[in-house]
Amino acid sequence: MKKIHVLPILVFFVLWAAGCGKPAFTPNKQSEQSQKTELVVEEPKVKNPLTGLFMEKEREGRRPIAVMIENEKSARPQSGLNRADIVYEVLAEGGITRFLALYLGEDADEIGPVRSARPYFLDFAMEYDPIYVHYGGSPQAYLDLKKNSNIDNIDGIYDNVTFWRDKTRRAPHNAYTSTDNILKTAQKRGYLKPVKLDQWNFVEEITSAGGLKEFQLDYSRNYKVKYIYDEGEKAYIRYINDKPHVDRKTGEPIAVKNIIVQFMDTRVIDSEGRLAIKTTGSGTGYYISDGDCTFINWEKSSRFSKTKYTTEDGRELKLNPGNTWIQVLPHQAEIHFNLID
Repeated sequence: MKKIHVLPILVFFVLWAAGCGKPAFTPNKQSEQSQKTELVVEEPKVKNPLTGLFMEKEREGRRPIAVMIENEKSARPQSGLNRADIVYEVLAEGGITRFLALYLGEDADEIGPVRSARPYFLDFAMEYDPIYVHYGGSPQAYLDLKKNSNIDNIDGIYDNVTFWRDKTRRAPHNAYTSTDNILKTAQKRGYLKPVKLDQWNFVEEITSAGGLKEFQLDYSRNYKVKYIYDEGEKAYIRYINDKPHVDRKTGEPIAVKNIIVQFMDTRVIDSEGRLAIKTTGSGTGYYISDGDCTFINWEKSSRFSKTKYTTEDGRELKLNPGNTWIQVLPHQAEIHFNLID
């Protein structure tokens, strides 16, 4: 009797399974498993030592790129500052600043206008052992480049491959480059050595009192920089002389996560208005991020050594993950804070 009942039961089970689509379930499992596997191995990420954010693993150990970017009125809006991990803004001649932009985590297909080197910009750049990119230089900067053979640089004066001229702008405000062009030239010249960057420490979790919504830096009578906090972006939006500082290609305003304000001895040294800035020694400043403002101290033992930033209690400064702009100001410059409860 047992044999008589087994067959119908077995047939019923097979028919029920077929009706519910069970035979097609196994391939779906394999497909889902393949998708999961692809997601895991798709693009491994590592932490960018300059921002604390994730970047492609292939960039790990890559030498950063440091580019001199102009900031005269004829050069605005600039291209590529919004893609930089770190930007230094420092006075050049005539009360107008110049930028040193460092790239590692992201590429930029247009950077510029590229302008000439200055010795104190070399001091900041060499903290990262980068490929230094410029278009010309002051006499002192060229002397420094000649003396220090370890500064691998690409100069637009002697290079017509890495750079191009934009015909919609007048020279000398129209020299541009890209991270791709720079890396190709660096590869040919043997500049792409691996480096170990250990520049910043970052907090694990961002906390903010959110009191500082707006502040202004007066570099000179005719040049002022303002930052206004954007709750949606969780970053400060840059303004130059009360106008949004936008990127040329995207038209979008530049947003900054971290701002370091650093006061340094600054003086005019020649009839051209060129400056000498004392980058070594020690001084004071502020760290501003997510509405918080912290008084800080800085110390730099030699021209090319790393600057150490500490809080008032002597602890090493920790940054929030994101891009950083370092605003180097003369001691006599004014800074205006607008605190909102």
